[in-house]
Amino acid sequence: MKYLPSVWLTVLFLTSSIPLHAETDWTYWRGPRFDNVSTEKNLPDSWDPKGGDGSNVVWKQPIGTRSTPIIMQGRLYALSTDNPEEPQKTREKVVCLNADTGEVIWEYAFNVYLSDVPVERLGWSSVAGDPETGNVYALGVCGYFCCLNGETGEVVWDRSLHEEFGLLSTYGGRTNFPLIHENNVIISSVVIGWGDMAKPAHRFIAFDKTNGQPVWFEGTKLFPHDTTYSAPVLAVIGGELQMVFASGDGGVYGFQPRTGKKLWSYDLSGHGVNTSPLVIGDKVICGHSEENLDATAMGALVCLDATKRGDLRANDGVLWKTNELFVGRSSPVLIDGRLYAADDRAKLWCLNPDTGEILGKEVRLGTMMRANLLYADGKIYANEVNGRSYILKPTDTGAEITHQVRVRNEEFHGSPIAWKGRVYIPTTAAMYCIAKPDAEPAADELPPVPAESPRDEDMTPAQAQLVPVESLLRPGTRQEFHVRLYNAKGQYIRNANSEEIEFTLSGPGEMEKARYTIGRDQSAQAPVMVSAKVGELTAKARIRVIPDLPWSYNFDDGNIPMTWVGVQYRHVGLDFDLLSKLRAEDPRAADLYIYLHTAFTNFGPGPKSYADTTPKQDWTTLLRFLKLSDGADKPKTVDEAKEKLGPALQKLIDEKVLASVEWSTWDRPTGDGDKTVPEPKLTVTKGERKIDGNGVLCKISTIPLGTRSQGWTGHPDFHDYTIQSDIYAMNRDEKLPDIGLVAQRYTLDLMGASQKLQIRTWTPQLNRFSVDVPFEWQAETWYTMKFQTATEGGKAVLKGKVWKRGEPEPADWTVAGEDELGNVQGSPGFFGNAKDSEIFYDNLTVIPN
Repeated sequence: MKYLPSVWLTVLFLTSSIPLHAETDWTYWRGPRFDNVSTEKNLPDSWDPKGGDGSNVVWKQPIGTRSTPIIMQGRLYALSTDNPEEPQKTREKVVCLNADTGEVIWEYAFNVYLSDVPVERLGWSSVAGDPETGNVYALGVCGYFCCLNGETGEVVWDRSLHEEFGLLSTYGGRTNFPLIHENNVIISSVVIGWGDMAKPAHRFIAFDKTNGQPVWFEGTKLFPHDTTYSAPVLAVIGGELQMVFASGDGGVYGFQPRTGKKLWSYDLSGHGVNTSPLVIGDKVICGHSEENLDATAMGALVCLDATKRGDLRANDGVLWKTNELFVGRSSPVLIDGRLYAADDRAKLWCLNPDTGEILGKEVRLGTMMRANLLYADGKIYANEVNGRSYILKPTDTGAEITHQVRVRNEEFHGSPIAWKGRVYIPTTAAMYCIAKPDAEPAADELPPVPAESPRDEDMTPAQAQLVPVESLLRPGTRQEFHVRLYNAKGQYIRNANSEEIEFTLSGPGEMEKARYTIGRDQSAQAPVMVSAKVGELTAKARIRVIPDLPWSYNFDDGNIPMTWVGVQYRHVGLDFDLLSKLRAEDPRAADLYIYLHTAFTNFGPGPKSYADTTPKQDWTTLLRFLKLSDGADKPKTVDEAKEKLGPALQKLIDEKVLASVEWSTWDRPTGDGDKTVPEPKLTVTKGERKIDGNGVLCKISTIPLGTRSQGWTGHPDFHDYTIQSDIYAMNRDEKLPDIGLVAQRYTLDLMGASQKLQIRTWTPQLNRFSVDVPFEWQAETWYTMKFQTATEGGKAVLKGKVWKRGEPEPADWTVAGEDELGNVQGSPGFFGNAKDSEIFYDNLTVIPN
């Protein structure tokens, strides 16, 4: 589809002379102004979930959800669970209701696949609505992202974000929220991708909302501790439009939403932050309930000056910070010049937004708060997880409860919203609509929002954007590019003319003006980097060229195809012959080979130092891997370290894995005045040895987070193929890992502890689809695994077998099954749980059936 210039400018951010009117829909779950405040009037002062005569429950639909609904053009949209009572048919779905009557207009259900999220946490995200097109956007817990026609529920476009980009889907279920701005829909997650994005980071992808092509792809710091669900908000601050959010790395950030350029950041916690920020003028207020970086106390609310740039901690960007407020889930709300925040233990606090001073006494609202507050019609609607629903009246120093009711056997996770005289309340069992009987809908006009600085004040291009920023192509295809130019504040100026663009290409294929073409004779997977220069500005885009099947890889050169998503960083190429030799001669040298080779592979060939000089404690981490970190085993001096590690390190020098080893000390403060204690520091340099024996792919156990990660190697629309690989598990502490292959969104898993061979699609929900058989196997033995997928109508037919390598292949399949709600396409890939020991793959083939 041909791109149009980015000149779609939303009225909301262009001018303060056109107000947001009362009939504004609730198209983002935090409301029209991203603040959980509604101007609706005549809203109910109480409600009774039991319904019946005299009740103000207008309607109730048995559609349970953790999701906050949205309303657009008279329709309510929410994420929910499809067929929760029938495990074999359970899926996630987008549901569309008539907002006036509660009648179901349509439902769109989709499979949950290759995810560790349990069924209880489906529908974590919220739908986003686009009034311009009438489309709605939804992100499922497994990374399935779709654009649907809001009237019919038909798919306009969809993407499988974990297969294509490396989105991480974890047991916690934390899933972020789509944000629509102009012609983009923006989504984020922790991403473990490919190439320079192979290392994990919380990353944002802006897609063209009309066709799903990636426009920009940017992230925060590497190695976040958590996945999070802090919803981004848009605000004009100091005349510049910002997208403000909290991140999995524990920071709060301001980005330009049109370009993804980072404006400022503030490191709030060592853990991910889940609350969504609140913007008040030029201030950003955000809370968390984890460790603070600048205090021993847990939890805080912080107020930041978002007109500053760079690191706000270093640039006097912190206006105030109130510690020991555990505001880690529910976002704060501004009411009549006072700040209200519900903490994780359901205590409602009132603060002065200018100073952070606590006003009055907290109000107890049960025991656990997840949903956001809603302020509307002079009332606060607050719903606590365990079924307690409150309506409160704000006071000068807090709030007083005017109504409360208990909803039995239902939980509140989604937030209430208001629209046309009604309040909509989601629970894990139902959607409620309440209103005053015979009340006429009325609302005040929303006040105007601050305007961006006029674009005409700065028509000088300061940023270039090459679109699409990511492409996945087959040989014999082409991709059109265009370059957008933006000023320093991220405002669109124009598209660059082809005559002024200088393209350069790294990788196979050809550029003719703005068109990239890859020849049909390209037989190998290849990364391609495209660079476009306009004057002094440069923009870049990445392409993965992946041929159709068949493929084969033996890893003899130790290289992992850069085009594989989620494989680099957690996997490395190793010389298996050398590893086997070292294990026979000196097991500690073998472990050091794995550990140090991984470091050189993932962080470059330069010297590597190991000392406890930073909170990462690199020396202790190395010793822990070598089982030397506890008690008397831990070397405390250089001499002790040389005694325990010296022979193994010399072995690696002899094998030319290392070029040199240097021991030194550093002075560790004792905490007693200026006294210090010398502790060991090890520095190693890489040797000249390359993998010249039997190269294999190794999933390492040296990275504690993500030991159950997956990787994908092909197109997400592949189907009806067979993947085969030799597999091997090391023996560590008599524990076996799980080793698997992925095909068409199913996993064939050789399970270590349970001694089973299993086919599944959704790990926590084995009742949805899984088949397994007992299968005894052992470490230190090569096996061959073969997994075949096929589609018959809407059904998937799945077959797997495993046998010892070198022995004849069994005629019969070891395990087989049919999934009636079949995944009919999906990329081949890898699965492995390397928590207990390393996993090895060799001689991979993928062939069409």
